Parts: sequence; C-alpha cells; structure tokens
Amino acid sequence: MTIFVVLPAAAVAVSLFYYAAATMAAIRFAQRTSAPAPPLPKIPPRVAVLKPLHGTSNSLAGNVVSFLEVAYPRLDYFFGVTDYEDAAAEVPVALRQRYQFANITLVVGEEPESSNRKIAKVVKMAERAPKADIFVLSDADVSVDRDYLRRIVGELIADEKIGIVTCAYRARPGGTFASRLEALYVNTDFAPQVLLADTIEPAHYALGATIAIKRTALEAIGGFSAVKNLLADDFYLGKLVMDQGYQIKLSSALVTLTCEEQRFSDFWNHQLRWARTYRTVRPISIATILIHGPFWAILLLAAARASAPAVAAFVLVIAARLAMSAMIMGRVLKMPELLVDLWLVPFKDLAMTGVWFASLLSNKVTWAGRTFQLMRGGAMREVKSRVA
Repeated sequence: MTIFVVLPAAAVAVSLFYYAAATMAAIRFAQRTSAPAPPLPKIPPRVAVLKPLHGTSNSLAGNVVSFLEVAYPRLDYFFGVTDYEDAAAEVPVALRQRYQFANITLVVGEEPESSNRKIAKVVKMAERAPKADIFVLSDADVSVDRDYLRRIVGELIADEKIGIVTCAYRARPGGTFASRLEALYVNTDFAPQVLLADTIEPAHYALGATIAIKRTALEAIGGFSAVKNLLADDFYLGKLVMDQGYQIKLSSALVTLTCEEQRFSDFWNHQLRWARTYRTVRPISIATILIHGPFWAILLLAAARASAPAVAAFVLVIAARLAMSAMIMGRVLKMPELLVDLWLVPFKDLAMTGVWFASLLSNKVTWAGRTFQLMRGGAMREVKSRVA
C-alpha cells in the first residue's frame, strides 16, 4: 500500500469517527434545549440589546420583531447605523408605533478609527446604555424565540465565574441555491463542530449570533473598543474575557439565521472569509480538512482503482454523512422541512474542500464590499484599491 492509499483511508476513518462523535454530542445538546429556562431573581438584571445594522434584507424586519417580542421585564433596545442614509434605520423607527412599550433607541454614528465597522457601531450603542448590567450583542440576520433572554440571562447569572454566554445557531435558506448551500454549511458543518467542541473542551470563544456579556467582564477588558480593529471580534471578545479569569458558557438556547446569498460567488466569498479568519485566529482549524469525508472517499476510490473495499468505504462515508446531517437538522436543530436538501450535502462538502484549499492562497478577505489584509494577532488592515 502506498501513501496515496493510506492517507485517504486514514482520513476516511477520521471522518467516520467525527460523524459519530458529533452526532452524539448534538443529541446531548438537544436534551439541554428541552429543559426549562433557569429562574431569574425577583429583580432581574437590566439588559441592553445591541443590534448593529447595515442595509436591508427580506428578513430584517422579522428578525427585529422577534427581539421586540421576547419575554423579559427590564430591557432596552439599541439599533446602530452609520448614518441616516442607511435604509436599515427605517426598520426600528417604523416599529416604534407598533411596540410603544419597548424602549427603542436608534444610534447613528461610529467609533472613529475602527477597522471593524460593526464594532464601531456597538461601541456607540454601549455608551448609550449606562444602566445596563448585561449587554446582548447579536447580528442583524438573527431571529430568536420568546424565552431567549430569560434563558441566556438566567444561565449568565447562575455563576459569578461566567462572563459570557453565547449561542449555537441554525440557518434557514432564503430561497436561492446559494442560500441553500449556506444554510447547509451552518446546519451540517458549523453547528456540529460547535456542539462537539463544547463537549470535549471548555469554551474559549464566543459566537457572533449572540454574545451576552456582564458589564463587569466587559469593563475588565476595556469595553468593546478592545476589538474594534479585529475581524473576528466574537472570537477575541471571548478570549479577552477568559484572559481575565471568566468562563464562557454555551447556552441551551438556539438562535436562527436567515441566509440570503443570491449567487454562488456570495456563498464562496463568505465561506472564504470565514476560513481565512479561522486559520488566522486558530491555526489548528487547518486540521478540519481531515473530516472532509466525501473528498477523501473519492481520492481513495481513485488511488485504489475502485477496488471493492474502496467502493464500500465510499458508500459508508456518504451514508454516515447523510445520517449525521439528517439527525442534526431534523432532531437537534428542529428543522425537518430542510431535509429535502439532504442530497446536496456531499456536493456542498466538496465545495467546502475547494474553499479550504483556496483559503491557503492569501490572507485577504472581502467584507461588506471592503477588502482587508489579515494581520498577526487578528487585526485587519483595509486594502485600498489604486486609482489609475
């Protein structure tokens, strides 16, 4: 046997082990989500929800409404935009009349000299919430259930050592082929990796879909300004808080993203940005190539000249991959309606293998129409295009 057979065969074995381990971790997580939310004190902590906005989408109004309808007694909402020309500003303003008892504040402007424009808005919003005990930061494409805040706040205050509670997430496609691929990535790649990691090691990073952070922990790291020039702001918020002696907890709450990529290039560029970011902030993530089961199964087929064992391994990998994906989407993430896209999973996996290889070719990423060079330590520097 040559290295061309041994290597893909070993990677196939690693992939099969991963599929089994991730499935078991996801099933255990599903049991947590069915448990009741932890109790709140008689006077619960005051919460400031910070929502940086940029541009509109088909799901934006619905996402904002889901936050305005959460069941929590002491709550203020802050929505941040760069300027009044951003059409996203109209969404929370238009909802004020419908939700007259919600404390809604539109914050216009950014923290100067910030490479990360999302955090530039967050800094300004946090300044408008001097009475908040807890800040809850989430992206614009996130929607939540009514018990969302009761659950994450209860988990955050259950132990004084916990500084951040973050949430795993699932995704719904917006209807296009690209959005279906993006949702499959979140549901069958990202979610199981997060749930497995939570099983085998203490959380040491946060996820941008939800970051609930105590004011004391935030002040200990110097506020949100500490990550205003970092691309992976969620990762480094978690890391900085841990460096101050706090713990990070993965919540039992699930939040939902709506994927609205229109073209395959949107999906590709988004995944490429994520892959290069992961490689920069956590170099060990490069080893995820070993769990790209369909890719290795195809290589094994070619290297072994479609021998009977290689064909059996290929069939086993595809069957195991589809079984894991079906279990997670249907039972754990509770989205059985998305099982119609199950047949796309192996093809999406091959696309993600292409993204993995492409991510090694450069440290440049595109985000919101701007190009950045990723630097050591997670900082990013905008690359200005030259004008002829």
